[in-house]
Amino acid sequence: MVKTLQYAADKWERKTANAGDRWKTNTLAGDYCKGFGAFLGHPVSEVCANWRSGIEAVQPSQFNAAISGKKSKYIEALSRIR
Repeated sequence: MVKTLQYAADKWERKTANAGDRWKTNTLAGDYCKGFGAFLGHPVSEVCANWRSGIEAVQPSQFNAAISGKKSKYIEALSRIR
């Protein structure tokens, strides 16, 4: 199937509908701090506590609102690389 910009726009809508729930669940489930600590070579518990509290403070509906207007930017970027 030939992919079009309209196809990409439709897929954006499908994939981002209620994405906030998935974002929050997956972000909190990931072990960000372990990887970050390994990269730096020492534990980063204070940074991780702040990071986690920041993620927990964002509601899924807020995440959805933040990405809701980005479809046009996404399609514009795709059109430049075609």
